[in-house]
Amino acid sequence: MYMKKVSFFAVVAILAITSSCTKTGSTGPAGPAGPAYTGAISGHVDLYDQYGVKVLNGSNAVQLQLNNGTAINPDNTGYYIFGGLTTGDYNMEASAAGYAATKTNNFQFLADTLNRDIKLSAIPNFSPTTVSVYPTAAGTGDSLIINFTADSRARNCILFINNTSTVGSLPANYLLVYTKAIAINATKAQITIPSSDLADAGIAPGATVYCAAYGYVVTDGSVYEDLATGKNVYNAVSAIPVTATFVAP
Repeated sequence: MYMKKVSFFAVVAILAITSSCTKTGSTGPAGPAGPAYTGAISGHVDLYDQYGVKVLNGSNAVQLQLNNGTAINPDNTGYYIFGGLTTGDYNMEASAAGYAATKTNNFQFLADTLNRDIKLSAIPNFSPTTVSVYPTAAGTGDSLIINFTADSRARNCILFINNTSTVGSLPANYLLVYTKAIAINATKAQITIPSSDLADAGIAPGATVYCAAYGYVVTDGSVYEDLATGKNVYNAVSAIPVTATFVAP
């Protein structure tokens, strides 16, 4: 049988071409988008009072709104459904008079029916009366005594810490946040701020620390994450805070 001879240089050229074909080059144009489906987002809305107890009526007054502008109200059992939706990313806002507004951010709907339950907590009708600051031993921190009027049921309070006088419950207005239970019939709650927490937040020893105390619900269902900062948004707080300052140890 006759076999054609291949020169050494030809073999080298073929290997070079093959090797160059395996190198990673720039990607080509993206392919077409995936298929879009139609379906619904549904679920239940539950309301809670400032003591964390479920409220059994009034859910039909809640307004739900999607980022596409569609707004509906649940029925009197709290059930809702957004129909005729196409595949995509959605945000949903929920609000009602007397309750803290909340959001469900950046969730994906693919097809069929997606369940998204929502909880709303009442805005507390109680506020702290005064805040007193007491340094702890050896400069390890400061203790804040937050005073309230007595109540026959347990409640919560919440404290926000910032390095400027603009201090409050919005993400831009706090560096640290602490919550504390207020016992039945108690008139005060004590929250200790460790100096290590202040240092971790970038507050140097000797700097002025600003704080704001609010009444807060038990088991806050309205709290949600702010996507821009990664911090929580606390809307279920009393309308009037009590503020104070102290010097970081």
